[in-house]
Amino acid sequence: GKEIPGQASLVFDVVLLDLHNPKDGIVIENQLVPESCERRSQTGDFLRYHYNGTLLDGTLFDSSYSRNHTYDTYVGKGYVIAGMDEGLLGVCTGEKRRIIIPPHLGYGEEGTGKIPGSAVLVFDIHVVDFHNPSDSVSITVNYKPSNCTVLSKKGDYLKYHYNASLLDGTLLDSTHSLGKTYNIVLGSGQVVLGMDMGLQDMCVGERRTVVIPPHLGYGEDGVEGEVPGSAVLVFDIELLELVSGLPEGYMFVWNGEVSPNLFEEIDQNHDGEVLLEEFSEYIRTQVDTGKGKLAPGFDFEKIVKNMFTNQDRDGNGKVTAEEFKLKDQEAKEEHDEL
Repeated sequence: GKEIPGQASLVFDVVLLDLHNPKDGIVIENQLVPESCERRSQTGDFLRYHYNGTLLDGTLFDSSYSRNHTYDTYVGKGYVIAGMDEGLLGVCTGEKRRIIIPPHLGYGEEGTGKIPGSAVLVFDIHVVDFHNPSDSVSITVNYKPSNCTVLSKKGDYLKYHYNASLLDGTLLDSTHSLGKTYNIVLGSGQVVLGMDMGLQDMCVGERRTVVIPPHLGYGEDGVEGEVPGSAVLVFDIELLELVSGLPEGYMFVWNGEVSPNLFEEIDQNHDGEVLLEEFSEYIRTQVDTGKGKLAPGFDFEKIVKNMFTNQDRDGNGKVTAEEFKLKDQEAKEEHDEL
């Protein structure tokens, strides 16, 4: 045409941006694989990872670091581009690898956003952690005393120290730094379900590591400013004290025989009605003299009020002799009705 004369010699200055073959698969270049790799990711796992995404010429098009948030996804299930889905299989927690993805396994001929059509993509990833929705709590016993006969169970009052961290070693919290133990009633919902499970069957002086997947920890939301969403948690625990709890369903038990005139003893003014104040004073006396025991780890006033409310069956703030029943009497009546 008008731009190129006939018989002209042409000179092209070329910069090669990238190249690929339609038969290409992804290329994985391992940059750093942790020495300790107990498990590798597989289809159906949920991964949290950081990445930098560039073109082959080094042009940066996206980075999770700039958002200060990991990219979280299931792998092998089609939630990310095919090349990334494949490249995230077989990784270890803490691993860093480079994944080079041809366009037919990336964003194709059309591209997207800052990614040109038919572009080869380079992702430098760092795997923070991963888990499977079927995972349960993992417990590793690091030390167990020779005398380990009394084991923790639901309802026991426990005092323990812990260090809490993410799988990559990031420290989240520590009772040691606070200078005091963490105290709970086991199985009462005072901690996440995974910790309730991880503290079972433990003896005083024992040290163990408990790994808790997010569905048994703080879930997809995490705790703002403290625990990332969907994070696997690692607790290093040392049990320091154990106070045996009461049988399930009981808030108070007698250490000896129960008086046959129990209601009359509680009804100090002998008017046939027991008020909360009378009831509370009587229970406190039994506990102080060792004749009875309250469920450990709970507030005295709350337990006593709960016990009183259970006896005050008509809800008028008073308990009569007809309303008053011991736990075993209630159980027997229910059994008889059945």
